[in-house]
Amino acid sequence: MKIRRRRKGGFALTAGPSRKTLLHTMVMALAMATLVIVMAISGPRPAASAEGVALGYEGYLGGLHMLTAEVELARNESAYRMETRANGRGLVGWFIQWKSNAVTEGDVEPDGALRPRWHERDIAQRGRRPKAIQIEYRDDGVPMVARMRVGDEATFAPASERRGTMDPMSAVTAIIDQMAAGASCNGNFPVFDGKLRYDVTASMGDAKRLNGNKYMMYRGEAARCDLVLKAIDGFDDDEPKGSPRERGSPADDTLTLTMWFASPAAGMPSVPVLASANTDFGGLRIYLARAETADIPTEGQRAEAR
Repeated sequence: MKIRRRRKGGFALTAGPSRKTLLHTMVMALAMATLVIVMAISGPRPAASAEGVALGYEGYLGGLHMLTAEVELARNESAYRMETRANGRGLVGWFIQWKSNAVTEGDVEPDGALRPRWHERDIAQRGRRPKAIQIEYRDDGVPMVARMRVGDEATFAPASERRGTMDPMSAVTAIIDQMAAGASCNGNFPVFDGKLRYDVTASMGDAKRLNGNKYMMYRGEAARCDLVLKAIDGFDDDEPKGSPRERGSPADDTLTLTMWFASPAAGMPSVPVLASANTDFGGLRIYLARAETADIPTEGQRAEAR
């Protein structure tokens, strides 16, 4: 079975092998979804408190339901911990049948800079043993990477050429820290997720009013932040890296994700209520569908409880 994009968006089903191509597109969609999810829960810095937010997102690709994601964050003045859980949904989810979990932990330096300590992500696809990527950061900033099947012993190898990079969750938290400090979402952030190496460049756009729809829980004024993802290394030769509708040339390897921030309810911080991008399989839209405050323990509090 092959999925091809109709001229006006959406999907058509034809015969032929296309699972690999769609899965490659899903890799970038998941990378973007991770950025959305992490940005959503970072918000303003809590003052030595473990109180956070629990948010739910629904993602659509080419008009078809693609994913459901749940997020938790624990953060104080000295450390942060983030966890995301995502599952495939709808026709796209049935075709690929995947689920992904990710956890990041790190330290907050006295000057506010973030220093990741470790990152772990696993993804399962129908009929295959789940894969996992683990990253542990040395004191000099070199990531130690292990790629394996879930359940196997981790064998770490230094990625010296990736010194100074951050995992996706830590990189976007750094962007949000800038916004929380009043510096807006501007800057360039080198990202390495254990396989893919890409840069994220953030810039502020013009605010506008969102009219909302049946998929999202918010309507009203929202601030805009544009993220440009530039592929550097680790992508397969035939893997889509951007949208032909956005590329300046066939060799262009960038992808733009537009984020809209607003407070979805009284007493809640500003979070992404909508994210959108164009991909080779149609428009990607990720909507905030659920939001509530939550007391989420930090890793130190978890250790004290044990």
